[in-house]
Amino acid sequence: MIMLCERCCVPIADGEPVVRYAHIDRAHPDGSISWIHSYVHTTGCALPRPAAHQRPDTGEWDGSRSIGVHRA
Repeated sequence: MIMLCERCCVPIADGEPVVRYAHIDRAHPDGSISWIHSYVHTTGCALPRPAAHQRPDTGEWDGSRSIGVHRA
């Protein structure tokens, strides 16, 4: 079974420390309960890498740059 971290969506390796959460999926008429399990790394998750097509964030817009505007 492949376990994916709920925070960073990276696969959790075998033997890696992990926290398992159990959520009730549904209760059946006979009184039994179906569970859904999710997993999270116990150590900090790796920072997500931006996709290759995304430009880096250069900060707030600076109006003094006047990109696309021709001043006379």
